[in-house]
Amino acid sequence: MDTPTHELMSALASMFDSGKYADLTIVTANTSYPVHRALLASRSSFFEGICNNAFRESETGVIDLSQDDPEAVEHMVHYFYHLDYLNKPLSRRSSQRSARSTSPRTPCFPTRRRSKKSKLALIEDPLLAMLSAATPAPSVPRMEQPDDQDILDVSAKLPDTPMQDQFTDDPFEYVYNTEPKADVEQTHLVTHAKVYAIAEKYGIVGLKSLSRKKFSDQIQTHLDSEELPEACQEAYESTVDTDRGLRDIIIQAFRSNPGLSSRKDVEVILRETPGLAFELFRMASGLPVTS
Repeated sequence: MDTPTHELMSALASMFDSGKYADLTIVTANTSYPVHRALLASRSSFFEGICNNAFRESETGVIDLSQDDPEAVEHMVHYFYHLDYLNKPLSRRSSQRSARSTSPRTPCFPTRRRSKKSKLALIEDPLLAMLSAATPAPSVPRMEQPDDQDILDVSAKLPDTPMQDQFTDDPFEYVYNTEPKADVEQTHLVTHAKVYAIAEKYGIVGLKSLSRKKFSDQIQTHLDSEELPEACQEAYESTVDTDRGLRDIIIQAFRSNPGLSSRKDVEVILRETPGLAFELFRMASGLPVTS
């Protein structure tokens, strides 16, 4: 991500964190979010309709979403200002640090400890380093070799480990160690299904596409998750039959992994979710899933 983009994203994050210039409030069952109507109206057909027409919400400045899942609303609002969700918010400090780390004057090296000599060789001008490497080393007068006893005496006085002053911290270590790390272990299949549903409900095309991708990526790596059956049920119960965004992903997962149907927890969900059970029956029978 280039510097102008970081600057824009940092500004949006700052607007959300501070609530400055907010002219709408989204209210859920347990919290409220000061938001900006210009931003929401440009990203959502639902919010655009509210802002452009004489609805009560437009007059009062309060949009009541208390009937929606609070977690899904939270991720939706987060997406408006960060273009993502379930990630670490971008702060102005991290934006400046990222821009500094990608500057052509600041080389990026992996985080590890180096000796002083090797660090100076890396930080100095590359052309000077090349010239230095190509220049023959000056001749050094041959010194008288010590005898074996002298070598043993000196070796006995040296510590077993390198001396502390031979090493120092990498000047770029702070840049790497403070960057957020992706959470690849935890499963969020149900959350992605809920976010997909709320994105469809409020006409947020980008969020719907993003949640579908996240759901697809996780269902491939978390087939054994205890959350999988609930996520399948959530996807089928929160979307209409004609919305194939998540349903096709689920059917393909069962088609590629026939053993899923024999899981006890999956069997319980199939009994409670007729739409999924019917489509899996048609798939097993070699019939088209959708007519």
